[in-house]
Amino acid sequence: MSQSVDDFFTQLQQSREKVPKKVTSKINEIARKAIEDMSKAAGKFLHEDLDDDKHTEEQVKAIIELFPESLSQEDEKGYLPIQSALFTVSGRSSVTFVPLMAREGCRLGVGGEESRGGLLSIVPTDDDGDNTIQWLSGCCFMGEKGPASDEYDRKRAQVLEKLRDLNLLKKADIEEYGLVHNALHPKSQRRFDFFTSWDPAALEARYSQWLVPIHHAIGSDREEKEKVFEMVLKAGMEYFPERLGFLFCKKDGISACKKAFDEIGVDKAMKIIRTCIPPSDDHPILHHAIRHAPDLENDIAQYYPDAVFLRDTNNHTLSQVEFYMNLRRGKRTFKNNSCFFIKATDAQVNTMHPETGLYPFMLAAVGNKSDLAAVYYLLSRNPKLVGVGGNKDSSDGVGSSRKRQREDID
Repeated sequence: MSQSVDDFFTQLQQSREKVPKKVTSKINEIARKAIEDMSKAAGKFLHEDLDDDKHTEEQVKAIIELFPESLSQEDEKGYLPIQSALFTVSGRSSVTFVPLMAREGCRLGVGGEESRGGLLSIVPTDDDGDNTIQWLSGCCFMGEKGPASDEYDRKRAQVLEKLRDLNLLKKADIEEYGLVHNALHPKSQRRFDFFTSWDPAALEARYSQWLVPIHHAIGSDREEKEKVFEMVLKAGMEYFPERLGFLFCKKDGISACKKAFDEIGVDKAMKIIRTCIPPSDDHPILHHAIRHAPDLENDIAQYYPDAVFLRDTNNHTLSQVEFYMNLRRGKRTFKNNSCFFIKATDAQVNTMHPETGLYPFMLAAVGNKSDLAAVYYLLSRNPKLVGVGGNKDSSDGVGSSRKRQREDID
């Protein structure tokens, strides 16, 4: 009867010094080869057989402790085990072991000192040089829609949460690696929500190397463009309702709203916009349109007729805002558009423009299009405004100070 492996090794240890050196040397050579083969087998197991549903973290940790090099073993494509875990193959998934592999990988130096256990290692087959975290954030289930796709996204969102808890995923990574952009797909909804809830400022991308997400959504060639536009606008409204979810944010002089009209059509775009910005919520959308996209005012007004009666956060009516913006843009002169000035109400003439801190007569005076006739007329309507600083606001020229608002994005 053949001896068991356990019994053999026990006896080998006990008889080690009794065996001739030549035999011991041969045994050591065979043992080293066996350990190497076993380590390769363990690495292959991590690449090809590890299964979320069949195996436990204790089992995986035991494999790594026995064969540390298995965690650094690359497959035929150059993937590390932590990268192979990102893929679902024939229904088998091992993505839930990514946090364990990353933690142990940090301890063992997988991928190098600054690689966070392989999380920052470049995926060998990626043409853009994306790393493991970027793939984890953006890979989508390419099969049918439904429960399988939802489960795929849910598991990866949970993995990202665990990595954050382990401090292996950092808030700065969202900006550095464009993770919100990577997750901007209907099949990555949970991951997108995870990143935007952790770092809402990523939706603005004001000082970012990346395109503002709402422009990225409607400027892409994706078939899911309408759904992606709705995703990012909905998130924008959740965290930045005062800016209408960056609907009027501009890129190369074109607002996201205008781009949506051009890319998916006015009717489809407005259906999405009304879903994310319900008319019943009384957001002053026409005020925003006049400030940032006056050419879209009529298109938007058709879908928000009651918005004409709203006041903005400065308590200004739509006509006040329109009056200010026309003055500011210098497109109306007293000589050619005298009725524009004569028909102005007292509230329009006597109230400071909140974004510049200037009264209407000042707006008419500044810039290359200074209109002295308009300045004289507006001052004649309320001479008390002479000598009043540009930081007061009241119908009679006296009032409380206001902060200037940012002009380039609303």
